[in-house]
Amino acid sequence: MDECWPGRDAGTGALRVPTLFCSRVAEMSSPALPKLLELAAHSLLSSEAWGIPALEEFTVDLFPPLLTAAFARGRKKAVKALVQAWPFPFLRLGSLIVQWPRQDSLQAVLDGLEDCLGPGAWPRRSELRVLDLTLDFQQVQSKGVSEALARFPFWLPSTVKAEASQATAGPRLAENTRRGPKQPREPVELHIDLFLRGPFKLDTFLSGLLTKVEQSGGALRLCCRELHIEEVPFSSLTGILRTLQLPCVQELEVFDWFRALSEQSLFATQLGRICNLQSLKLAYYHWAFSPEGEQSSTYFLSQLSKLAHLQKLHLSYSYLSGNLHQVLSCLQAPLLALEIRSCTLLDTDVTYLSQSPHATCLKRLDLSGNNLSYMVPGPLETLLGQVSGTLQHLDLNHCRLKDAHLSAILPALCRCSRLSSLGLSDNPVSRAGLLSLLERTATGLTELKRVLYPIPVECCVYLHGLSWGPVNKDKLCQVQAEMQTLLQAVQRADMLWSPPLPSPLPVRLVQFD
Repeated sequence: MDECWPGRDAGTGALRVPTLFCSRVAEMSSPALPKLLELAAHSLLSSEAWGIPALEEFTVDLFPPLLTAAFARGRKKAVKALVQAWPFPFLRLGSLIVQWPRQDSLQAVLDGLEDCLGPGAWPRRSELRVLDLTLDFQQVQSKGVSEALARFPFWLPSTVKAEASQATAGPRLAENTRRGPKQPREPVELHIDLFLRGPFKLDTFLSGLLTKVEQSGGALRLCCRELHIEEVPFSSLTGILRTLQLPCVQELEVFDWFRALSEQSLFATQLGRICNLQSLKLAYYHWAFSPEGEQSSTYFLSQLSKLAHLQKLHLSYSYLSGNLHQVLSCLQAPLLALEIRSCTLLDTDVTYLSQSPHATCLKRLDLSGNNLSYMVPGPLETLLGQVSGTLQHLDLNHCRLKDAHLSAILPALCRCSRLSSLGLSDNPVSRAGLLSLLERTATGLTELKRVLYPIPVECCVYLHGLSWGPVNKDKLCQVQAEMQTLLQAVQRADMLWSPPLPSPLPVRLVQFD
């Protein structure tokens, strides 16, 4: 039986991995497979004779547990060797990074990646085409991975299916595959989400990653799906953008916008190259619609018009008064989500939005932080009527809406039959107005599940449209009791009403058997 287990050669002392051991591992039934593979991986990694030649004897199903064990133990040489000989086109490291966030292990990954792209000949050629360093692996878990392979969430189900016959056929087929004719090396994609926030300084890993990509001559391609930029010096940002594959960026968030017109123009040029962008968030952007900066804004809008796949636009803390039409009219297709928070909107802006093609397609609308009180009756009701067929999420927080305003827009609001969440915090509404709102929406909007409601004026002081503490919690608890009674009367146990406070508790109907 000894020949079935890993050990050392009696003559040389080198690591011995008999093919019989590999084939028996591959033939084990599914329930026993993960545990046995883990034990084998830890046994192999305990040897000091670890090296690339040993990988020649491995079947492909040993690689995932070996890499997991190497990360867990911080074995840098093993991590590097496994990356150099990785037998699958896809390697997802997000779950390993979360469990064992070691910089040296990540550096070993980069070193192995760099070496396998070089001209040297390795006993086992790496098949790696995509190295995914993102941390969201819910998509992997939702695709029905088998119980045995679900322990390695960085191994995508599509890859598992493609390699299943080879992985279970034993060492002979794997040997024939790796000794086939070698084709020209394809570039390797590195998938990563970047959150760049000042005070700005690249960490060691990210700095090394950018350097390797720049020096690879196109052999490494840095693909970023989500890019978050906040208080980053423009000189540093331009260098990073040059390294990225801009068509891969799908979500872009930019805070603390560059004030210099030259910087805005340079960034606008880069923005126009993000041709597959789906979500754009700009905060504190200086819209220069005045004659002095008109050329800069015109150029920025011309680049914005190139984003044919844009579905979500979020603008906040930017002065857009009377100019919303210039931003929305340049877009190629109707938006699904529009957030215009604290942008000092005028009634003409809301009127244009209600008449635009976007209104009949919007699923999410956020107008929080704008004074909408003088648009009722008028443009706000019209807008709600236009979005009623598709709208699912509506936020009108801190819009200075009082009882009379809510009463006026309620008929239009109750026509939004698909509405599932509603935000109305920081509006000076009375207790009676709040209870009326609850009763009307609970009976008229069957899909509405979550409401962020304002603290009634009887429970706190409002100043310039904002609630100021302290909140009278005794009075608020009384109001909440009345709200729960109403929910019980209309049998809406599925609705959750939450105040913009950590306490008292949200209002939800509790039913007792």
